[in-house]
Amino acid sequence: MSYTPVRGGNLYYETAGEGTPLVFVHAGFLDSRMWDDQFQLFAKGNRVIRYDVRGFGRSSRPSEEYSDAEDLFALLKHLNIESANILGVSNGGRIVLDFASVHPAMVNSLILVSPGIRGYKSSGPEEDREWKELDKKGDLQDLAISENRIDDAVKMDLEIWASAQGTASKSRILNIATANSHIHKNPPHKLQKSPEPPAFTKLNQIHMPTMLIVGDQDVKGMQLMTKRLHELIRGSTLSVIRGADHIANMSRPEEFNAIISSFLKQST
Repeated sequence: MSYTPVRGGNLYYETAGEGTPLVFVHAGFLDSRMWDDQFQLFAKGNRVIRYDVRGFGRSSRPSEEYSDAEDLFALLKHLNIESANILGVSNGGRIVLDFASVHPAMVNSLILVSPGIRGYKSSGPEEDREWKELDKKGDLQDLAISENRIDDAVKMDLEIWASAQGTASKSRILNIATANSHIHKNPPHKLQKSPEPPAFTKLNQIHMPTMLIVGDQDVKGMQLMTKRLHELIRGSTLSVIRGADHIANMSRPEEFNAIISSFLKQST
């Protein structure tokens, strides 16, 4: 259990193993505990690092403007890591892409699991319809939050993003999401500032090995967006995991782990 100071706060992080650094960045309604299985597994051949993004888990809640990308930079500098393989899911993918857009020399390879990205422009009407459908669910969640029904808002996250989980993993996700339920009343992203220009406008500058992963049970908009990013990032590879939802590493861990292991072997 360790902390490193960042501008305006502290980041909680854990490290294990030896070898090439591999950083795990969690999804936007969870924390670093979502990587429990992968943290233990990949520590057998790598120096693994996982941390709680600002505002989540045991890291500081923001009280002033901050940058997720610069928090990650500060963490790697604190650990004397010059470059790493970096894996992010959902909002973690957005953070990884922000980081890669300003610190490309520190990224050996990118692993993007249903990633968010700043400045995204959709592929067209079909994708626009899917995002509008998701927005309707978001409106219901916003209503629950406004009525202080935070438990309902947390459950909606699970219904949207964790629909294909087994009983044990769904319970685990619910526990982690409930522990982070403060984000619904005080969203950290309101104070988060991403690099400019947005990462989406700099995809043609990504030259490191890049793997994109998406579950075929993820929301349709995320599937379409991940496939579009694959088309736009030259030389990237795409893996679609059958039976996996947005939190693919927990809904289909064996398949997920095998894909990551294979990619790391090929990219080093």
